Amino acid sequence: MLDRGGGQPLYGQLMATFREKIDSGEWPPGSQLPSERQLCELFDVSRITVRHAIDIAARDGLLHRIHGVGTFVAQPAMEQPLEQLNSFEQTLAQRGLVASTRLHTAEVTVSDLALSSILRLGATAPVAHLRLVGRGNDQPIVVYDSYFPPDVGEEMTAAARRAERAGLPFSTLDLYRDAEHTKPDHLAQTFEAIVADREFAELLAVDEGWPILRVTSLLSQGNRPVEYRTAAYRGDRYKFAIDRSLHSLG
Repeated sequence: MLDRGGGQPLYGQLMATFREKIDSGEWPPGSQLPSERQLCELFDVSRITVRHAIDIAARDGLLHRIHGVGTFVAQPAMEQPLEQLNSFEQTLAQRGLVASTRLHTAEVTVSDLALSSILRLGATAPVAHLRLVGRGNDQPIVVYDSYFPPDVGEEMTAAARRAERAGLPFSTLDLYRDAEHTKPDHLAQTFEAIVADREFAELLAVDEGWPILRVTSLLSQGNRPVEYRTAAYRGDRYKFAIDRSLHSLG
């Protein structure tokens, strides 16, 4: 029961109770919480207190909401080592999730000055754009936006359509394994924390302002850039790790 005479706010105690139930296995990953009304009755607190506790737990990655459905215990965050490249399917399988990919957008558009410079194309040159939505257990966890020179884009778009028709989970990195002409040999990446705007909130089924990890990648073959990609990962579902030697400090 909650301690009403102590100094800790009720919503903080309720959130701690949520964590205890999750850590003990009483509420396993993927399970649905009782409704807000049921939680109010179970812990004898107001709906405002329940919503505040759920909000905090969701921001901490313990819970996630599905609009119109309910609140669920979040799956553990997926960890991807930075010193190696795993396929999209392998990364999710390590956490016991079934991966799938939806081809959201495949188009040829006009590059802006920044994109033209990155891909070393002429100003306003055509570029191919692919948007993929990666899912784990049928829940969206990442949105990939990739831009290619026209010839590379034609090959990658065809590969993406084949993979989707075959029901395969994939990112663009997976598509290169079977590509005939394009074989990147260098990858440069940057990482930054952002929050979801309305577009990404809808694509990732989260609230606006949700924490997002954005990874920007430039893939090259020889000295030629072949893909510029931004990946928006749900901050509560993904984490990256790296193991480095500190011999140089000795």
